[in-house]
Amino acid sequence: MIKVIAADMDGTLLNPQHTLSQRTYETIKEIQKAGIRFMIATGRDYRMACDALRQFRLDCDWITGSGAEIYDPAGKLLQTIPMDQGCFEEIVACVRKYPALIRFCAAGTDFVLEADADNLEQKLMDEARLFLGGENEEEIRRTEQFQNLLKRIRRVGSLEELAAENIPVFKVFISARSGETIQRIWKETEKIPGLALASSFFNNLEITDIRAQKGPAIEQYIETLGYQKEEVMVLGDSLNDLSMFEAGFGAAVAMENAHEQVKQAAGYLTKSNGEDGAAYAMELVLQNRLDRIRKPV
Repeated sequence: MIKVIAADMDGTLLNPQHTLSQRTYETIKEIQKAGIRFMIATGRDYRMACDALRQFRLDCDWITGSGAEIYDPAGKLLQTIPMDQGCFEEIVACVRKYPALIRFCAAGTDFVLEADADNLEQKLMDEARLFLGGENEEEIRRTEQFQNLLKRIRRVGSLEELAAENIPVFKVFISARSGETIQRIWKETEKIPGLALASSFFNNLEITDIRAQKGPAIEQYIETLGYQKEEVMVLGDSLNDLSMFEAGFGAAVAMENAHEQVKQAAGYLTKSNGEDGAAYAMELVLQNRLDRIRKPV
């Protein structure tokens, strides 16, 4: 019996317009009324995740920063796993061989080493274009998502200056125009010990402490709450969700729009995020009919 549902945000709970549909919101509320605990498990940090859902009242648990932070429904920080900044120099050395942007993500702030402000904004625009869709830079620049991204950015002159801030960094976020560039960076950075590598899109790489992954974070947290792994259902679509699908939870549900590797690891396959696939899967849980979307063996 499913007693906990943990869902990714982008590409899963959120539709292609990066918003929560009314159907999905109402289904979450029905899930909670039925006594099922609902959790969000996202690569976003807590502030970004809350900002994206601020028009909805959701009292739920939050696994943020790809597993680096855990917050309870009251917004209390229960656990944090920052990165060891001793590895940053090696990561930067790998990335600087390629035309890519590297961001050091802390709570509410992304630090960058980019010296040229105009070049930085163009790199952020390239990143936003792929995330938000469209080609018109002026339209993208006016979006709330892009303006919020700009507000998060803070330039620092060196890694020494970053260290002097004495602020925990939970994730290194790398983006590039091409997936080929990201794959090359991936192959180099995966040689650095103690790190977990994942991605949300073909053109990005997300690096965290090896302990800071969605699957292990959920597993550890549900145990403190008195739940068993077989009582948990997870929903996701991208490679930074893969640790949830490999953790051995009771039901692992991939979106129709999911990365092929995620689909292969899933036991269930729901509709796409454009068709409210997460809501559909949760509705089936309420109806005790989840087997309708079980993958054939």
